Amino acid sequence: MDSAHGPTAAGVSESDREQPAGRVFALVLEGFAAEFRRHEPGVLADEDPEELHDLRVAVRRARSLLRVAQGVLPEPDRLRLRDDLRWLGDLTSPVRDLDVLAGDLPGLLERVQPPLRSGTDGLTAALWAARSLAVDRLHEALRSERHAEVVRRWHLTARVHVLGDAVPPSARRPAGEVASQAILRSERRLHRAGRVAARSDDLEHWHDLRKALKQFRYVLGALAPLFPHGAFTGVREELPDLQDVLGRLQDRHVQADLVGRLGLDAGGDAALLAGAVADRLHRDVERAHRRCASAWRHLERSDLRRRLRSELDTGS
Repeated sequence: MDSAHGPTAAGVSESDREQPAGRVFALVLEGFAAEFRRHEPGVLADEDPEELHDLRVAVRRARSLLRVAQGVLPEPDRLRLRDDLRWLGDLTSPVRDLDVLAGDLPGLLERVQPPLRSGTDGLTAALWAARSLAVDRLHEALRSERHAEVVRRWHLTARVHVLGDAVPPSARRPAGEVASQAILRSERRLHRAGRVAARSDDLEHWHDLRKALKQFRYVLGALAPLFPHGAFTGVREELPDLQDVLGRLQDRHVQADLVGRLGLDAGGDAALLAGAVADRLHRDVERAHRRCASAWRHLERSDLRRRLRSELDTGS
């Protein structure tokens, strides 16, 4: 599970609550850009899968901040960069999905009847061939002019936007006040997504809840330095259980489709093995779905909303 407690930007602290929100949000966004650039060499070296994971987290943190930065950063720049970062996130997904599957595959194979395991070598070879192709495509994209332009735009959007005539309406407001409102907007989105998912068997609704929960965690992590030390600790402690089961639901759903496609590519015994693995993954999805519903009900009963507002009132 990725952490929401990573670096934001040097120098952003509770003492900056009265600073213009445009300045503070820009500093945090620039911190995420620096985090992304730190992990690029490791991704290109392809020696440690966690480098790609950490790079993806930097992109998600930045996207989460941009989502709640309406009225703080110039709107055309904010929307363009959100699209750019969605592209960055999407181009890294195939490699990450294959890395997660590679780590889980030995345990998945143990659940299959031994006679079917004769396809193990073929399925494993198909997985690594697919990963090699995905890595080549990712590296090509990371070395492209489009990628260079996205990074330049990321740094440009992270400029301080509190001077001049065309200043966004909330750019000069106190950062602490704007941060509180941003956190509340993110929390409301989380609860809207949860209420929809709780009434639905559609896995897309549960995926939407997962994205809303991640955004809420990332927004808290990004803006928590503007509040007293230890703020939101109790709120954060309520989130990992739901995050874990939602993550497992999504991983198993993706893996079932991915294993099926790898089996088709490999053919023969590998295809039979892939079908058996995919069948067990689909059962895992059903079990994870039930656990997600239970975890969401627990979070709703935790009085998270009241405690969040209490933390925000204390910090104001």
